[in-house]
Amino acid sequence: MTTHNGSSNHGFLLKKHEYNEEIAADVFLFEHEVVGCPLFAIKNKDDNKTFSVAFNTIPEDSTGVAHILEHSVLMGSKKYPIKDVFGEVNKGGLMTFLNAMTGADITYYPFATRNLKEYFNLMDVYCDVVFNPLLRPETFEQEGWHYHKEKGASPIQFQGVVFNEMKGAFSDPTRLIFHHVFAGLMPGSTYAHESGGDPQCIPDLSYEQFYSFHQYHYHPTNATFFLYGDAPLDEELGFINDRFLKTDGTVGIRKQVNRGKNITEPVFIEDTYGIESGDIAEKTFLAVGTHVGSVAEREKNAAFQVIANILYNSDGSPLKNRIVSRGICKDFGGLYLSASCFNTIMLTYLIGSEREYLSEFQSIYQDTLQEMVSGKLDRDLVVSELNKFEFTVREDASKAQRGLDLIDKALAAFKYDTDPFETLKVETLLRNVRKKALEQNYFEQLIETHLITNPATVTVTLSPDPDQQRRTAEKERNRLSNYEKTLTEKQQEQLIARTRELSDLQQAPNPPEMLAQLPHLSISDLPVQVPFHSVTEAELAGHTFLINNLPTNRITYCDIGFDFSRLPHRYLPLLDLFGSIITEIGTEKLDYMAFAKEAGICTGGIKHAINTYAQKDTPDQVRLVFWISLKTLPEFLERAIDLLAELFSGVSFAHQDRIKEIVRREFAWTEHAAQSEGYSLPATRVLSHLGIAGRYQEQFAGITAYRTIKTLIDEYEKREYQLLEDLQQMAKILLNRDNLIISITGEEKEIESFSARGKKIIESLPDTVYPVVPVIGPPSFPASEAFITAAEVVFAVQGMKLLPEGKDYHGSLEVLKTYLSRDYLWNTVRQMGGAYGCFIQFNHITGTLAIVSYRDPQVRKTYEAYERLPEVIANIDLSAPVLEQLIIGTYGSFDPHQSSAVQGATARNEFLSGIDQNQKQQRLEEITATTVDDMKSYAPRFSALAQERLRAIIGNRNKIENDKDLFDQISSL
Repeated sequence: MTTHNGSSNHGFLLKKHEYNEEIAADVFLFEHEVVGCPLFAIKNKDDNKTFSVAFNTIPEDSTGVAHILEHSVLMGSKKYPIKDVFGEVNKGGLMTFLNAMTGADITYYPFATRNLKEYFNLMDVYCDVVFNPLLRPETFEQEGWHYHKEKGASPIQFQGVVFNEMKGAFSDPTRLIFHHVFAGLMPGSTYAHESGGDPQCIPDLSYEQFYSFHQYHYHPTNATFFLYGDAPLDEELGFINDRFLKTDGTVGIRKQVNRGKNITEPVFIEDTYGIESGDIAEKTFLAVGTHVGSVAEREKNAAFQVIANILYNSDGSPLKNRIVSRGICKDFGGLYLSASCFNTIMLTYLIGSEREYLSEFQSIYQDTLQEMVSGKLDRDLVVSELNKFEFTVREDASKAQRGLDLIDKALAAFKYDTDPFETLKVETLLRNVRKKALEQNYFEQLIETHLITNPATVTVTLSPDPDQQRRTAEKERNRLSNYEKTLTEKQQEQLIARTRELSDLQQAPNPPEMLAQLPHLSISDLPVQVPFHSVTEAELAGHTFLINNLPTNRITYCDIGFDFSRLPHRYLPLLDLFGSIITEIGTEKLDYMAFAKEAGICTGGIKHAINTYAQKDTPDQVRLVFWISLKTLPEFLERAIDLLAELFSGVSFAHQDRIKEIVRREFAWTEHAAQSEGYSLPATRVLSHLGIAGRYQEQFAGITAYRTIKTLIDEYEKREYQLLEDLQQMAKILLNRDNLIISITGEEKEIESFSARGKKIIESLPDTVYPVVPVIGPPSFPASEAFITAAEVVFAVQGMKLLPEGKDYHGSLEVLKTYLSRDYLWNTVRQMGGAYGCFIQFNHITGTLAIVSYRDPQVRKTYEAYERLPEVIANIDLSAPVLEQLIIGTYGSFDPHQSSAVQGATARNEFLSGIDQNQKQQRLEEITATTVDDMKSYAPRFSALAQERLRAIIGNRNKIENDKDLFDQISSL
């Protein structure tokens, strides 16, 4: 192909071509000569080929039409007229990424794969579903919404996947804050609408409006194509043009965002959100959104990313510390939004506050910003946050999905008519921002102009309302009741028949001859041998030293692992909190602000994690490790080691007020997550009945930990002294050389440097051996529990010990898991039941299994679906082609595309559980040899699911109490 500007290739006119040294790629911008759509290609040696097609989807209301359409086009097309193309494709393949996403003004369809054959297969499928979807009425009803009535005596309900997904999303008060800030700053604009869909508005959408939206927005003229990786560009251009852009010559219109009008004076918005309990103290959210500029101002936007961290997120921030120390909130923070819409926005928020604190917050905010500008920003703080920002930018270059990251950057440029070539260049930008920040008071000027004297602000107060959930449910019931009253007896019968018809359509399998039309790989396309990475075990000053020599773009990832098997059980619920405190609180020599600045200067962050490593073949032997981790660049490695040594030898709990702030903040976010993303709590609860690893996880990450910290918060003054004593004792027991593990991931030169200096970390630790604590005993709580929150939906979990003592594991079980997750549960719980998702968690070492539904409107139906598994498995009847796709999809799950950092962590974790390369290779061989009889042989094992009924559910009160007979105990979380 010819690559000079103005050349034509397969109907695409080359507008610009340049080589980008920063990303080591040739970058091309084409425009289709007939329909006018742009195509942006980033070509390099990365074998993780990435494709995306995007459409400017501009909502005019909050019915969620763009979101529903995103789901629906994937449900069948002219070339592939099966009822769920996405679901079928997802069952089999080696894709490293496969999804579709809807933003405030865009919908895009990306995928990535390392297999060239699959790359073009998926390109054909994705382009056909977006340009030629069937958009059947039943698809709209399933994915969007419909009236649902199963029999004469049953009430009418709203059902639909997006409807229930957005009920879950709107249970999150931060979602409401974003909505109000966008709508308030840009009234009358595209962003005044909820593109995902407001559950109260979704049932206003008609099928005709839905269908028309596709006709209007999915014309090829309104598309933007993105290509990344090492696929042949000439072949890509020909493929797209010949199959999808040979139109009748009709040229559509590229849709433009309605920017509305920017406000010129402050706006105040008050709203409420639902909570479960009557206790409304310290549960108000306060937020301020400020219009800063536009996405076109790249240098200013980069500067404000750093400013946001200086003001809101750094522990060294004078503003953050002043607000939190006043006790007017549990947490204070902010972020800079520079890609969500054309306007850029600085968002500031208080969590766990009161409406009456609004004026005090505003005064502190303005006064502190003015002081910071007048006296100039602390230079060490500025350098710290500049370093952190640059570290993040450089780490992006090592991402596994580098193509997707670069495409996302370019996508924003195309959305808002800025230069996509410039979005891929950061080195000059970083240099300019650093120079101006340190030499020209650049940040101070920006703060004064855009945050202090700027009247374009929206202030939002979001107050808790214990009665809101009841009112919302009553409003929905009244709407449905009023609709039902308009129906004649015959119309009611027709509705029942339509509900049954939809259910029958959902249950009907795709005809084999239609499935055969989908392009797919064969088992012969799979690599015979997967090059698994393994750690190298060594010693450092007599302690276990795990080395991962991998290309990391000069970044060193260092993990220090402490054995917590000596920790008395009463401390376990405090363990996660302990990790947050010691990585922020400072030391005897460095107070927490100085510690935060130093960490920002010499590291990319210091974090903690907690792992339980059940041992292969002896799963009741569990290795318990508390990790402190950091990442750093070579020029800061010695300084980072010094900081870790200072932390371990001199951690100080003297800053009692700061400890209280951290406790309040951590629980505020935990409480928030329990309502909006609560599935991990019931899953951990169920697994605690099934093995020793699960018992520990329940203590430090489950409902036991949640309730322990909640009690601590509720009675803090009474319990503060004991907490401080506990923290001191935990530090003595944990921060110790006994059973110490050091793990490092980096390049050879950096590994050598760490090996020479890392002994300083060990020498900073005491060498005290504490007595072994007996293994934690089985839980005393009931086998079947329900926990009430203010969520509009539920997360339903049921579990079992599938392989007693973890024995008899075989790779065919992974193929069965793929079938159950991506076929049976997908069809039954998601498509028929209306849940946003349903998946299986299985641990092949412990033999434990948990089934989890996500944003689910059902309770009884979901548990009935779980308990039918033995029968479903016993009756599996798969054709050879279908089984082959399940095998390929399962194989791909065990050959993931990972960044070097993730590869290192994975290899470390496998080593600590006793898993070696031979076992992993054997699993792949067993997967590829799986038969239907192998899968069916597990049916008797699944009978324990219904017999033991180990259940936990979290979420909506009415839904749970309507099926209360399913649970031994129901309580508020």
